[in-house]
Amino acid sequence: MSTPPAEFFRLDPLTGCNNFLSFVETLEQLSSEERKQYFSILYTDMNHMRILNTTKGHSYGDSVIRWMEIVLREESDAPIYRTGGDEFIVLLTTGTRKKFEEILNRVFSRLNKEGEKLGIPAPVARIALVHYDDNNRVSLHNVLFQLGEAMMDVKTRRERTINIFWARDLITSDAPTKGQAKKEGEYSQTTLRWIANDAIGRVLYLGRLLDNAQKTSLLDSISGLPNMRAALLKMDQELNHSISSQQPFSILLMDGDNLTLYNNISYAAGDEMIQNLSSVLSENLRPGDFIARWRTGDEFIAILPNITSEGAVIVGERFCSAIRETSQAWRIPTSISIGVATFPKHGKDTNTLVDTAEGALKQAKDMGKDRVILAD
Repeated sequence: MSTPPAEFFRLDPLTGCNNFLSFVETLEQLSSEERKQYFSILYTDMNHMRILNTTKGHSYGDSVIRWMEIVLREESDAPIYRTGGDEFIVLLTTGTRKKFEEILNRVFSRLNKEGEKLGIPAPVARIALVHYDDNNRVSLHNVLFQLGEAMMDVKTRRERTINIFWARDLITSDAPTKGQAKKEGEYSQTTLRWIANDAIGRVLYLGRLLDNAQKTSLLDSISGLPNMRAALLKMDQELNHSISSQQPFSILLMDGDNLTLYNNISYAAGDEMIQNLSSVLSENLRPGDFIARWRTGDEFIAILPNITSEGAVIVGERFCSAIRETSQAWRIPTSISIGVATFPKHGKDTNTLVDTAEGALKQAKDMGKDRVILAD
């Protein structure tokens, strides 16, 4: 299903994952639900980020941030939120607490192992895991306060790099300044001041993020192509035009076949591969066609006005051939798989067209990649 343009203000433009605003809204939704469930929050804070940006440049630092998001996504298979410059939160709602703790240890181990190859001193990150039981209804304010104390613990105590907490043992928004009965005297003004300052910093960060998103909201920073938001807007325009003109249009969902091989070299190599794909695809468009980077990774979408399904397949075959031949000179020869859907044959709205094209793309992958599949 495609994402409405408004949702982009809840996505982090660098990594494509959710942002702090989305995290707060998710917590608010959890707190309004009558259904009680246990869940856990995994918080990660990157070490040495300032040094990396200073010594290797912000482009390299950005690639490290993207790598961190990929590790969290692959190891947790759960919603991820970038809540600060080098801070991420993973919301774990499916599985056992034992499983969540295994995820914590896997993430910590993988970050350190792969970080060594990237020249990042260990420990690469400080990580906190906060368990919430199902005995009490979730409070948005309490979660933010409890998470704030857990964050402070792992960020300020040098002897700890990972730690596991129970939310019931952490501070709550309505606790007395000097603490609760179980932890008398532990919640000082310093603790509360740190939490308050951290929250203010996050709000300011979100403001800068939204300002930047507004300036670059239609452009993908890696490929230089229009981004997913621009593609959705273009599809809506093309849909309206096709309805009024009674002419078909087609979309091609494309996915590179070997990004993992490039990322295994380095994430900078992966970015280079995405840029090369973008260049070749752009050079093989017809006049009036539109191409954009789709979601994250090496996914792209082409919007082809006034063309039938058969014509769109021909364009797709040209893309496949161009990538196959041109990539012989790249670090690793590669290919691209394509799914095709046409309005109105395969759908009369954006969501249906995208879903149908995604299904065709999956078939192309399952059938051996490097091919074009027209939706049924």
